[in-house]
Amino acid sequence: MPDMSVPPENLRRILIIKMRYIGDTVLVTPLIRALKAGLPRARIDVLVNRDTAPVLDGHWQVGRIWQFDYPRAKKNPVRVLPLMKQIRDQRYDLVIDLTNNDRSALFTRISGAALRIGYYSEHRLRRKMCYTHVIDAVLGDGHTTDHHLKPAALLGLPVSDPHPELTVLPARAKAVEEKLGAAGIGPNTPFAVIHPGARRWYKSWPPERFARLADAITETYGIPVVLSGSPGDRAVCDRIAAHMGRTPLSLAGAFALGELPALISKSICLIGNDSAPIHIATAVRTPAIALFGPTPWAAWYPRREQDKVIAAEYPCRPCGHSRADCPLGDGYCMGSIRFETVWEATDSILKQHLGKDL
Repeated sequence: MPDMSVPPENLRRILIIKMRYIGDTVLVTPLIRALKAGLPRARIDVLVNRDTAPVLDGHWQVGRIWQFDYPRAKKNPVRVLPLMKQIRDQRYDLVIDLTNNDRSALFTRISGAALRIGYYSEHRLRRKMCYTHVIDAVLGDGHTTDHHLKPAALLGLPVSDPHPELTVLPARAKAVEEKLGAAGIGPNTPFAVIHPGARRWYKSWPPERFARLADAITETYGIPVVLSGSPGDRAVCDRIAAHMGRTPLSLAGAFALGELPALISKSICLIGNDSAPIHIATAVRTPAIALFGPTPWAAWYPRREQDKVIAAEYPCRPCGHSRADCPLGDGYCMGSIRFETVWEATDSILKQHLGKDL
């Protein structure tokens, strides 16, 4: 272990910074678990973007959730100063920056912590000055979670479980149960969830294929399928509903982010694109069928044994192309994923959980 100015056993106040997206935030939880297991007397706080914070509400190993309001700070950077002062006043012993940008590096430096761990890249030499110990910023062929766990290795702490974990709050579970009941799904009714949205639309499977999948689930197993998503996903859910032969349960916008873990935990399985819900599913131990197109699936796939990963197989992927500039055609990667392949994966999970041998 490298020389540490503070022995690990004396680390009582720890801050983890992950100012990225929802899925990234979920994938920080294995590090939280490892730190808590190795340093049981430590309080572990997190600094995340405000719109991602609800996914960590009630997490039993998280102390305080500091929230960074990016839109507000972008309009007037001075507005971030009170938050910086509040964090510095906590007198953290250790700050771990998993964000890899200049803003998070500045928060790390201003914290005043004796130990400051962050990503280092030769293209970002200024950031190195913000840290006392650095981690290679190149992910390589590894999984993002393994990358997040590198600070634990740096501190000499063992990792027993690399899977994400979220807490389902009783109040959220009750709220979800009430909303499902209003939609006609009782507390003992099995159901599947399809989450068709994605932060980038070139990561989306065609709506008509999701529609065919939803129909196949209901026709084969007699269970309802919930179409979930944010208010911004209503349009794609409406397109799916328009292609369905059966009456859909389109509940896009019905569930807040903090309620998604409860919704997904109640379902038999979740089928979705490369987006946050697949990470939420594996964090609440619900089987996920994850669809990957041009993005590097090896870095982001859900990796519990129960999960299924379906990735487009082209030698040019992964790439950074959107649909507009893909040289092979509009949404070529996601469009190449066959319905039959996704149905086979979904059918195997439903058959196992519903006990049908069809």
